[in-house]
Formats: sequence, structure tokens, C-alpha cells
Amino acid sequence: SGVGRIDRVENGKTGFYPFALFKMAANFWLSSHCNQWLLDREEIQLERQRDYQYLKEEDYKKIHIFFINFIQALGEHLKLRQQVIATATLYYKRFYARNSLKSIDSLLMAPTCTYLAHKTEECGVISNNRFTAACNTVVKNKFSFAFPGEQFPYRMSQVSHYLN
Repeated sequence: SGVGRIDRVENGKTGFYPFALFKMAANFWLSSHCNQWLLDREEIQLERQRDYQYLKEEDYKKIHIFFINFIQALGEHLKLRQQVIATATLYYKRFYARNSLKSIDSLLMAPTCTYLAHKTEECGVISNNRFTAACNTVVKNKFSFAFPGEQFPYRMSQVSHYLN
């Protein structure tokens, strides 16, 4: 999983090679970042239309700010490097650039992005119990005004489900 295959010519031979063999694009204009993630304002607005049926644009932005603050608080509680927190924020924004807020609960997506960023930035292993406990602590101590009396409602299996 995660390793694809494509047909390519190497040393005069045509064959299938795993993506892992390819080097990073030497040309930004040919990179996947450029081709998939540089969205213009019209594309973003078109994707958000489903959410704008239920929310004003200002409220939509406030929801994203809220959950990015949640990612920041979770990262600080776990003592993650700022680079990991920034990567988690990027994953969160990219997901919702192409998906509606209704597609997945943001309270599940924010920790999932944090967990994935921690793994992709190769920062070691966070135990499932420690990660879930951190989510509970952040919800209780910093965001209880939004989730009164509630614990973090998800289990680690639900967080890691979106990583497969």
C-alpha cells in the first residue's frame, strides 16, 4: 500500500517500477504539488459551495481556525516540533480544500492529520494510549467551552483508520 507502479523506460528497458524509485521532480512545474495542490480561488469556492449552503463564509473560516488551533494545542501538549504541527495543519487544509466539512468530523480529522504528520516527519512513535490521552486532555482543558463535559469521542482505531 502506498507504493504504486507505472510503466517507464530505464536503461533502454521498458518495465514496471515502484514509485519509490523515482526521484523528486527537478522541475517545480512538473511536481505533484504544482499539479494537484495549487488551487485557484474559483476552484476553492466551487468546492466550498456544499458547505456554504449551511454556513456563512465567515463561520466556515472560524470553524477551520478553531480546528487549526486544536491541532496547535494538541501538538504543544505532545511536545511536537513546530514543523510537525505545520505539516498537520497543511494536511487538514488540503483535505478540506477538496472535501466538505460534512464528509468527516473535524474533531476526528484534526488529530488524524497530527498523527499522520508525526509519522511522515519521522519523529518516532507515539503510543496509542498517550495520543488518545492527549486528545482527551486538550478537549477537556482547552476546548471544554465547545465540548462541555465531553471527552474526546473517538478511539485510536478510528484515528488510524484514515491512514490506511
